[in-house]
Amino acid sequence: MVQPTSDPVHPNGQLVPWSLEDDWRGIASARERRRIQNRINQRARRSRRRNEARALADTASPQGNVIRGTSPRTLALARIDSERPLDVRRVLEAINIFDPQSRETKSLIRAFEAFIYNNWLAGAPRPALLPSIIEFNFARALIMNAIVLDLTSSLHDDDALSNFNRLGPWPSGSKNGVASTLPAGLQPTELQCRTLHHPWIDLLPIPQMRDNLFRRGVDCFDEEGLCCAMRGRRGNSSAGFLIWKDPWDPHGWEVTEAFARSPWGWTIVGCWQLCRSTNKWREQRGEPPLFYNVPQDDVVSSGERSINSDRVL
Repeated sequence: MVQPTSDPVHPNGQLVPWSLEDDWRGIASARERRRIQNRINQRARRSRRRNEARALADTASPQGNVIRGTSPRTLALARIDSERPLDVRRVLEAINIFDPQSRETKSLIRAFEAFIYNNWLAGAPRPALLPSIIEFNFARALIMNAIVLDLTSSLHDDDALSNFNRLGPWPSGSKNGVASTLPAGLQPTELQCRTLHHPWIDLLPIPQMRDNLFRRGVDCFDEEGLCCAMRGRRGNSSAGFLIWKDPWDPHGWEVTEAFARSPWGWTIVGCWQLCRSTNKWREQRGEPPLFYNVPQDDVVSSGERSINSDRVL
């Protein structure tokens, strides 16, 4: 039997808390070892981001005097420290969607909103800030959905289990009383209730997209890579998703061509509502549709349940 040369570790060599389920010593399957190591890596990323958020919250808060303005009107609205302007990139990186009610998250959101508002009041909007605003809107959308789902701090552990798993298993075709009161886009699918998963997937108001992730395997893809692609983070000039309405309403979500053509395109296979809403928002801007031959409802034959390059203009 093949044995790995070392213990499962974080790619940077840091010590990462792990359980017996994370021990892939003695496992011959390379795919299974990668799946376990991927889970360890994702746990480490969540832990790192929590620590970054705590460290940055105090310095990013408007009360922390880090917002810099350029006009008398702006100066009257915030305390100014010209030596320490708001680090927009660090704030966006540190916002923790898994802890929407925490002091750190609220402080970071207030800091970013004040920064953008002050720029607007100064009469000096910067086009270069648009990607950051789009990214912030995406993060805030997930935070608002977390509040709708009543996620608490107890669910923010690295190995947290979705409430829909805690409440299940549910009989086929049935709805839990609490879940049935949720907005339609956030109501769980049967596969979602049967598949053990971290609650972050529940925040996406696109049922078919959630099911695509479950069918692929929750430990078989890079969840941070997916989030980065959806947010447009880390120097990626192309946003992944735009949100135009209440974040729990799938009719307000738009996917960009960059994301649809990216290696993450498999995540939106069969997401016809997303295709229709994307085309609608593009039409309002006078742009051509991104998808064509899109069914007018989500009830389609198995042979048609795909979105591939032939459907993307």
